Amino acid sequence: MDKKINKPNKDTVLIEAVVAKADLDEVIKNVAESQKSEDEAANLESAKQFEAMQLIQEAIIEEGLKLATQPEIEFKEEKDGDLRITVACTLVPDVNLGKYTGFEVLKEEVSVSDEEVLEYVNQQIQSQDMWEDVDRPAQDGDQVIIDFIGVKDGVPFDGGSAENYPLILGSHSFIPGFEEQLIGIQKGEQKEINVSFPEDYFEASLAGAPVVFQVTCHAVKEKIAPQLDDAFIEKLGLENVKTVEEFKATSKEHMREIKEQEAKNKQAIEILDKVVADAQVEVPQKMIDQQVDQQLNELKGQLQQYGMQFDQYMQMAQTTEEEFRKQLEPQAVTQIKQALILIAIAEKEKIEATQEEIAQEYELMSNLYHMPAEQLQMFISDDVIRPQIVQRKTLDFLTKNNSK
Repeated sequence: MDKKINKPNKDTVLIEAVVAKADLDEVIKNVAESQKSEDEAANLESAKQFEAMQLIQEAIIEEGLKLATQPEIEFKEEKDGDLRITVACTLVPDVNLGKYTGFEVLKEEVSVSDEEVLEYVNQQIQSQDMWEDVDRPAQDGDQVIIDFIGVKDGVPFDGGSAENYPLILGSHSFIPGFEEQLIGIQKGEQKEINVSFPEDYFEASLAGAPVVFQVTCHAVKEKIAPQLDDAFIEKLGLENVKTVEEFKATSKEHMREIKEQEAKNKQAIEILDKVVADAQVEVPQKMIDQQVDQQLNELKGQLQQYGMQFDQYMQMAQTTEEEFRKQLEPQAVTQIKQALILIAIAEKEKIEATQEEIAQEYELMSNLYHMPAEQLQMFISDDVIRPQIVQRKTLDFLTKNNSK
C-alpha cells in the first residue's frame, strides 16, 4: 500500500493511500474468518478500519508524528474497486518554553484563629446524628432497629425483607402507613403491619397490592441533642479525642492543614500562570474543540444527576449551545497550554515516573476504591497513571524552583 504524506499547514498532516481491490478482498476474508461473521457489510467496514489503522500506525512510526486528536478518516471506493483512504491528523503543536524558574512567588502564611476553630467545632457537632437507646415505646422522630419480612398472598416478595434496619419514624422513607403503625412499638416486640403499595409504584407486580410485614423491633433510640461538652465528644468515638479541648486541638490542626494546602495550590497556580505567559504555543482549533466537548459532556453528566436536561440549562442561562461553547474556549485554551507546557518542561528536565511511584499510585487508588491493586491494573493502565504522576512531579519541580 503506497502512501503519500503532506502537510497543508503547521497543525495538520494528510496521509493518503490506495488499497488494491485484491488486497482489500484478502483482508475482508481474514476478518470474516477471525470474527466468524457472514455479514458482508460489517466485514467490509472492519477491513476498511483495519487498513486505516495500519496506515496511521505506519505514518506515526516512520514520520514520528505526535497526534493531538483522533484522526479524521475518509474512505472512497474507486471505479475499479480499489479503496482510497484519506486521513487528516491534527498534530501536537511545538512549545517554545520561556522562563520557568526563578519567578520567586511567595506562598501565603496561614493561621487559624480560636474563633474559626470554635465555629468549625460547632458546625461539626451540629452535623452529627447521634442516637441513644431508650426503654420506652417508640415515638414519632425516634429511630427503630428492625427486622422485617414482606409477604404478598402468603409468599415473601423480592426486596421486601431486611435485618437490623435503622428506620426513623416520620421520615416517610417507607410506603404510606408503615411507619405510622410502628408508633408505640417497644424493644423485643413483634408486630404485623398491614399496608398497600401505591397504585403508581414502580414495580408493577406490587402496584396497589395489599401486603403484610412481619416486624421485629431490636431497639428504640432517640436523637441526642448536640452539646459542646466532654460527654458528647466522647460519644463521637473519635480516636484519641475524648474532651472538648482535644477536639478543638485536632480541629485546629485539620483546619491548618487545609489552609496550608490551599495556599500551596494558590502558589502553584500563580507560578504556572507565569510560566504559561512566558512560553509560546499555538493551540490548534481541533484540540480546543475536543477540550470543549469534554467539558460539555462533564456538565451534561452533572446536570443529569440533578434531573436536569442540557436544553433546560441553556434556557435558564439564556444562551445557545454555540454561544456557550465560545464561552468555554478561553478556559479550554488555558488548560491545553498548561498541559503542553508541563509536558515540555518534564521532557527537558527528564522528569519521569518510576515503577515504584506507579505501584504506590495503584495502592492509593486501591484504598480509595476498595479494590485490589492488581484488579485496578486491568481497568486502568500504566499509560494513564504515568502522565498523572509526571504532571504532579513537574508541578512540584516548578514550586520548588519558583518559591520565594
